[in-house]
Amino acid sequence: MADRQRLAGMLEKQSRWRKEWSERFFVMEEDCIRYFVSPPAFLEDNAEESRGTLHLAGLIAEAAQDLGRPYCIRVGRDLLSCKTEPEQRRWLQAINAAAGAFDVNVGREPVQRQRSVASADDKEPDLFLMHADGRHQVVGWRQPVTVQLASPSSCALVLILDASLSEQSGRALQALCRLPLQSCQPRTSASFPVEFLGAGEAMEKSLSVQVLETTSVKTSFQMLPLILGVVSVVSSVLWLWRLETSGMAVALLWNAWHWSQTLPARQITFSVERLVKLEQAPRHVETVDPREPEENEGPPAWSGVWTLDKACSEKYENILKDMGVNYLIRKAADAKTSVLVISKSATHVTFIVKNLVTVEDVLPVDGTWVHKPVPPAGRMKGEMRLRLSKCTHNELEMITEFPPGEGGLCDTLVVSNGGSAFSRRVVRTRSDGSQLECTRVFRRT
Repeated sequence: MADRQRLAGMLEKQSRWRKEWSERFFVMEEDCIRYFVSPPAFLEDNAEESRGTLHLAGLIAEAAQDLGRPYCIRVGRDLLSCKTEPEQRRWLQAINAAAGAFDVNVGREPVQRQRSVASADDKEPDLFLMHADGRHQVVGWRQPVTVQLASPSSCALVLILDASLSEQSGRALQALCRLPLQSCQPRTSASFPVEFLGAGEAMEKSLSVQVLETTSVKTSFQMLPLILGVVSVVSSVLWLWRLETSGMAVALLWNAWHWSQTLPARQITFSVERLVKLEQAPRHVETVDPREPEENEGPPAWSGVWTLDKACSEKYENILKDMGVNYLIRKAADAKTSVLVISKSATHVTFIVKNLVTVEDVLPVDGTWVHKPVPPAGRMKGEMRLRLSKCTHNELEMITEFPPGEGGLCDTLVVSNGGSAFSRRVVRTRSDGSQLECTRVFRRT
């Protein structure tokens, strides 16, 4: 039996009852198509759980149209919409080829037979490089591929589809690997943890990657929507405070333009080498508190989605000012409610901070330093580094060192109230040893 085409990407799906359109992330498996609420680039909390399944047995896909959507696909009772005609053609061919491989008289026996053949041949999993806009690119093993990361905290995302493991797990493997390539040097190798898509748990494998080349690029046009968003937020804040907006607007536009011209984006060429079995769990910086053995068996108390409680929190503006952050950015950031998403894999802790922009940091639990460029819109220039200095069930501590002469930060997070809230104490240490500090309270969403 010929190999079936594997596809994954963002499509729009029309609800059966309300006839409303919603974007969903679709993944084609051996015997069905599963769809999720969002692509792996924006997974948070339980949003990655499967929202539905389209079984391929006896299914017929045909081209269709809807108002304002010329590239639709009717799959049984469901209507999907593609962005382009080539994308519509690829999905039509893949669905009909997969559905035609079923024999309605014997159910799913052909699928089991194909899985056995795949296992016998020890075929390597299919790899897809995922883009933030939902596009995907087929990646060959040990073949160079280039990706552009628009911000220092961005990760390249690789989706792994492997039907050969379905006999063990009961379904084809869908896994995700986040590659923080910004922290890697050219002509070096690195391994990154692999996580099941839709489960959030770490596998006993990591993905070995060879970084071949890195090049700095400018991303002024790519940042235009972000700059317009910042302008809108700051303008609203200025209007509320009844400031003189005529002169401030000019300064704001100048800062926005300067910000867009100085973003340290990078174009990175790398190759995916192989899946590597983890020999043992990595060494933590600080062991789990022995006084809490029952609680420590589950996920960390700080894992989840958290929202800033402004009424119980101190302002962060003084620390940002001391660090040389632009006045308008300080005011706009302080006016917006922050959301913090924290998750843990076998080897890394991931922090996603959502404020004016979304910033993601992936820090090894063994305390290894991670180097990244200093964010723009401030006085500091050059490179900073950060690492985890404490990782227990109820507490996290992160150390940040800025360029020489600029001091650093110590960020301590302690969970309280039975896991429903945590306090985040930020201590800013200047180069002369003096300190500023503030405490912020976050509550579980």
